[in-house]
Amino acid sequence: MNHSSITEMHRELLRSRPGRPAWGNRPEGAPAVEPTALAALALAASEPDKDAGQSRAAVVSAGDWLAGLQQRSGALGIAPGLPQPCWTTPWGILVWAAAGHAGDAQKRAVDWLLAQKGETANPVAGDPFGHDPRIPGWSWVAGTSSWLEPTAMAVLALRRAGQASHSRTRDGQRLIRDRVIRSGGWNYGNSTVFGADLRPHPAPTGLALLALAGVDDPDEPLVDRSCDYLERILPSTRAPQSLCFGTLALAAWGRRPDQADDWLEGARTGAARATDSVSQLAYILLAAGPRALVLFGLDAPDPAETDR
Repeated sequence: MNHSSITEMHRELLRSRPGRPAWGNRPEGAPAVEPTALAALALAASEPDKDAGQSRAAVVSAGDWLAGLQQRSGALGIAPGLPQPCWTTPWGILVWAAAGHAGDAQKRAVDWLLAQKGETANPVAGDPFGHDPRIPGWSWVAGTSSWLEPTAMAVLALRRAGQASHSRTRDGQRLIRDRVIRSGGWNYGNSTVFGADLRPHPAPTGLALLALAGVDDPDEPLVDRSCDYLERILPSTRAPQSLCFGTLALAAWGRRPDQADDWLEGARTGAARATDSVSQLAYILLAAGPRALVLFGLDAPDPAETDR
């Protein structure tokens, strides 16, 4: 996206939380962890043409606000007064790294995240699901089964915090590989039910590919087919979350489409009208930011090394 659009989105995000360090899902809405983290990362991913210091200060303030909300266990809840569930904790780790708060708050959050495991089970004859239930990932809610998105977010946060080689990080990547749909892409949790392949979706597919970037081989069938899926679906996609994770994933694998900025620009109008307009705008700005991959613990690959 051009610098003018990026600067305008910076200003919109800053205006949507007047006089406070946190964001709600809509302008002046009740502050919550996820929209605050999304907005902070979006601001950190690029630099506006003017008043860049305001954006940098907002990222630091958001990190301070999240640290103030952190529980003794190291976890983050949903919002002030809503300490459970704690699936937002990886977002806090990413924001603290972006804000330069790689200290006690981040360490306690990482320790908490490493100790968490989704419920596992031994395979049972006649089980309708096609994945391996013995692989421990992360769940949305403590004491429940692992799901694709919280697992991918945990992997990204742990890699950003220097835990790429930890066994729990590798568990998460193993779960992601196990749940890929045979034709390419990922659903929200399962790959098959009663032997039938489920349909992939762009947002979880993007998250999964980001979590595997830099570890797996780009020529591996699950990666190639999943990138092919995103390249087919994103031209007709205008949901900001799907565009964000989809375009970032393709960028991480050296396949960012030339038209991606046009898609993001086209999604701005709908985002402004959404009831969760802050989060939607943040997804668009995050996807457009040249530093976005670094914020997720990744580096943009050299196109010369990824040409097929």
